[in-house]
Amino acid sequence: MKKLIRFGIWLEETSSQILLGFVVVLVFIAALTRYLGTPINWSVDIAQGIFVWVIYLGANQAWRKNRHIGIDMLFNRFHPSVQKILTTLIYGIILVFLSMIIVNGIHIAIVNAGRIMNDIPISYSFVTIAVPAGSFLMLLTTVEKLFALFRRSSDGTT
Repeated sequence: MKKLIRFGIWLEETSSQILLGFVVVLVFIAALTRYLGTPINWSVDIAQGIFVWVIYLGANQAWRKNRHIGIDMLFNRFHPSVQKILTTLIYGIILVFLSMIIVNGIHIAIVNAGRIMNDIPISYSFVTIAVPAGSFLMLLTTVEKLFALFRRSSDGTT
């Protein structure tokens, strides 16, 4: 199971790096061709669509590595047992919020299935599905964080 999780993390990180690199190269080439008078019309649609995926993949990576902005000045003053209760409560709220985003995001992706991107014949749902997909990854990360929180406390650490 750990190998599968490590592979999933590697796949997520590698694909986000490749996609971000592709967006940078595409935008550079599009800017260059626009300057030369022969713009690539579809480049904006592709770059924006891929960038949405990069954002959600990156958000999950930041969440997994605890790199999101947090103000813990007050939190750190609490006793470790209170911190655990608050962390569990916060993770529960996050799970509910992400579940709502997933459900509504799937609905929006279905609604957008017939909508075509401006300059290319690709369904806009390929972009909008990034929201529930990324939220699902963050939900899995949150569940893993919850398990880790309780594993630490069962090991005798807080």
